[in-house]
Amino acid sequence: MNEDKGTRYRRAERTLRLVEVTAGTVVLGLLALSPVPTGLRTWSTGLLDTPASPGGAFVRHAVVAALLLTTSLALPALAAAPFALRRLYTLARRYHVPFTTPRAHVRDTVRHGAILVVAGALAWAVFVWFAAPVPWLSGLGLALAMLTLAAVVMLAAPWAILLSPRVRPLRDEAVAGRLHALASRAGLRLGGLHEWGFGPHGDHANAALVGVVGPRRLLISDTLLAGCPAEEMDAVVAHELGHHAHGHTWQRVRVQAIGLVGAVLGAQASAAGPARWLGGTDGLTDPASLPWMLLGAGAVWLAARPWQLAQSRQHEAEADAFALALTGRPDVLERVLARVGARNLSSDDDSLLTRAFFLTHPPIPARIAAARRAAEPAPSAEV
Repeated sequence: MNEDKGTRYRRAERTLRLVEVTAGTVVLGLLALSPVPTGLRTWSTGLLDTPASPGGAFVRHAVVAALLLTTSLALPALAAAPFALRRLYTLARRYHVPFTTPRAHVRDTVRHGAILVVAGALAWAVFVWFAAPVPWLSGLGLALAMLTLAAVVMLAAPWAILLSPRVRPLRDEAVAGRLHALASRAGLRLGGLHEWGFGPHGDHANAALVGVVGPRRLLISDTLLAGCPAEEMDAVVAHELGHHAHGHTWQRVRVQAIGLVGAVLGAQASAAGPARWLGGTDGLTDPASLPWMLLGAGAVWLAARPWQLAQSRQHEAEADAFALALTGRPDVLERVLARVGARNLSSDDDSLLTRAFFLTHPPIPARIAAARRAAEPAPSAEV
């Protein structure tokens, strides 16, 4: 019964995701083909006309790009909003899984959109700055700058998370001692254990290791601390330790770096080609090309998604195997997986399309089957 219900829910959820993406892409494409981007560029450039100085030019490029990006993100988001709300709120409530209220969805969309606009405007100004001396190397220059910034953020993350009001030191000495011992058996040293607060209405029973070099910080959600037996908490943490023991973080970083470079080059190619031929822009450094650049970057992201998801599923299976070897309790891992599957209404749909574009983890039934196989005694050798 649960399996059938989960299959129905996940099929409806994936359908709505496809409709969201399609609606947003169509609106963005229509915007790119329309005279709106060139009109906004002309109006805002004239309004912000400043003396020709390096600093003034950089600010002008960033502000004009921010206006174009706001339009290019807001209109597709509005087109996708009815389907997103149906997926995150109406459908989730109908199937009694954790849901996002319309107010929370709007708040999160605005916040994330604002971050993208600011980051994208600065990236555009850097892109134009690189394009001045060597136009065709501007994409690689921007990608290198973005990768450098991402590396700084990754290195600073173990200390930056301590600034969050939701992160506090783990005060339960018994739990801390047990988890330190578990990490030691995994060959890892923890730089700190912290409780990750989600409040009384939180439903994220999870753990995470933060850091890429040196000792990692282990975050344990307050819901995991309050709602799981000790052996189940150990299984969850052992799974996260497995990601780091296998070097999954660095493998994922390499794949994402390749994807980032590809997306930037796809955006550059769209600005130099389709934006000029179909959109009537001035090409590479025209901010009116930004809708086309978003389409180009999105196409590269879509093409790379099957590869990234295949890697993610492989990593999750390896982390499960590591947790089994470390804890020696396949029955406990099975209980944890069954609870996760029931909570999220997971299905066993493993079709080619589902694997290629949706599954970050192997299906729960496949992970449980692997745990049961690990519990079976090894066949005795025949004499």
